[in-house]
Order: sequence, then structure tokens, then C-alpha cells
Amino acid sequence: MFFEEVNEGYVFKTSTKPITGTEIDIFAQMSGMDLPGFLDDDFARGWGFKARVTPGPYLFGCMMGLMAKQGFLADAVWTAADGISFRTPVHPGDKIYVEAEVINKKETKRKAGLVTYKWTIRNQNDDIVAQGKNT
Repeated sequence: MFFEEVNEGYVFKTSTKPITGTEIDIFAQMSGMDLPGFLDDDFARGWGFKARVTPGPYLFGCMMGLMAKQGFLADAVWTAADGISFRTPVHPGDKIYVEAEVINKKETKRKAGLVTYKWTIRNQNDDIVAQGKNT
């Protein structure tokens, strides 16, 4: 889906993606976020979680990947994010999906333009995991 094909009010929903412990391990190690709350179930339980949690930046990357792979602004470059909040932890075995709504579209001097959309990551129970706004 290209700039010319989206309009304000357009709503997009992705398919689901399971989050695995292996993905969390790899991301935590590669990013330097190899903290106990991400890697150790017992440690995370000590903080009141049911198991270790998925790093927020990984969830953000999954969101962008799900949308791009399924065609939402797949040729776009992300330029800004605003108001990102993480609301519900994601544990290994959870599944996420994304809902996005175009809230602004602005043509530029280039052959493209700016599209601002609000997004919500939800889990298999339809709980809001994270939300924000991107351009």
C-alpha cells in the first residue's frame, strides 16, 4: 500500500505473530538488553510478572515488521514517533497483532508525502500491549 492509496480514517489490522523465548533471548543479547527481567522467569516473577517479559523495543520492531510485511506503507521510512506507552507485558507464548489508523496525510515536494497514524499492539486476549503514533 503506497502513499497514494491511503487516506485519513483508513484502518489496517495485521495478522498475529507469536512471541517466543528464543526471539527474546536473541534480541536481548544482540541489543545489550540482556537483563534478568527479560531472560529469567524466576527473576521476573519476583517483580510480579507471570514470566519474563519481552523488551519494548522488540515489540516496536515486531509492530513495524507486521505492518510492512502485510503491505501497510511498506515502502515508507519512519520519521517520528510520539506518545509511545507500554501497558501490558508480553511473555513467551503470547501472540500480538497491530491495529493502525491513518490520522493525517500530507503531500511533500518529493514524490511522496507524510502519513501519520496511531497504532495499537494487542495480545491474544485483545488487551492493549502498547500504543503510540508514528509519522
